Amino acid sequence: MTSRVRKANKATSAQLSESVPDSVDINGTKYTLQLTASSGLSDGVRDDLWNIFEQNMHVLYANSSMGWDPPSKKDELFDPSSRFILVRSAGSLDETQHEDNSILAYTIFRFDMESGECVIYCYEMQVSKIARRAGLGKVLMQFLSDIGHRWSMQKVMLTVFRANNSAFAFYKAIGFEVDPISPGYGDDEWEDKDDQSDYWIMSRKI
Repeated sequence: MTSRVRKANKATSAQLSESVPDSVDINGTKYTLQLTASSGLSDGVRDDLWNIFEQNMHVLYANSSMGWDPPSKKDELFDPSSRFILVRSAGSLDETQHEDNSILAYTIFRFDMESGECVIYCYEMQVSKIARRAGLGKVLMQFLSDIGHRWSMQKVMLTVFRANNSAFAFYKAIGFEVDPISPGYGDDEWEDKDDQSDYWIMSRKI
């Protein structure tokens, strides 16, 4: 692990927040933003994040080689090294309080090394069903690029299920490509499920 990644991993939420505004206006709708570490999440917020994840991803995981394993996935999502950008409607309750559906979207990221490159890895980018097609996903991915640039990362990386066609199309539309380290890199089509992984690794240079 290089000194750049070590330095980024030691950054406080306040330092990382310098790349993320307190609020954003998308097509006339205002949203509030909060960057926090896993340790800064209340139990209620953790429940909100998990509920969105479960609604969006349960079927995809259940039908994948990974299977649906909530305890293991929760350990991954809320790992102490995870950082979160949370999106709420403007004027909603802060992170110390709980209100159903108060979180509209979020991304989870970590700093790491991949094939000798310093990367900001997007572990999750989830948008609740009531907030889809509002531009939140695109904005969150741009903030990850901004954070990565500020901390001298070279790429934003993520993993997406091959069965998740809409997510794959979204990432392609905002400039992501299948990364050379991905299973099946160079294949135009996933034809043999027995011989291929069921996910892509995608990246976008910063």
